[in-house]
Amino acid sequence: MKILKDVEKIEWKKCNICGLLQYEDHLRCLKCKNNDFERIEASGTCKLLTFTILKAPPAEFRDRQSYALGIVEFENGIRVLGQITTQENLKIGIELKPVYKKICNNLDGNEVHAHVFKPIN
Repeated sequence: MKILKDVEKIEWKKCNICGLLQYEDHLRCLKCKNNDFERIEASGTCKLLTFTILKAPPAEFRDRQSYALGIVEFENGIRVLGQITTQENLKIGIELKPVYKKICNNLDGNEVHAHVFKPIN
């Protein structure tokens, strides 16, 4: 993910040869080894593919007894792992929207921001 004008965007790379979507840190396509990519931005709503409830959170999240973590897929195929804003009424296939916000302070006390996913009612 890159910061653009103080707004965090979800971006991936799409291989110009085979079309594979992959995280932007990879220098070559994981499938065909090409190094020519197009940047693709996730937009709109996404659907919940899978989720779990973490009941033993890492140290940064010890202020919570548990939280939901899921994988979502946007309409253009981009998949993202992130926290879900609620644990109630979660079902595979529900629509969510991304919200960029502070999720915790790291162990050094610095703020950590990321996308969380909020169900659309």
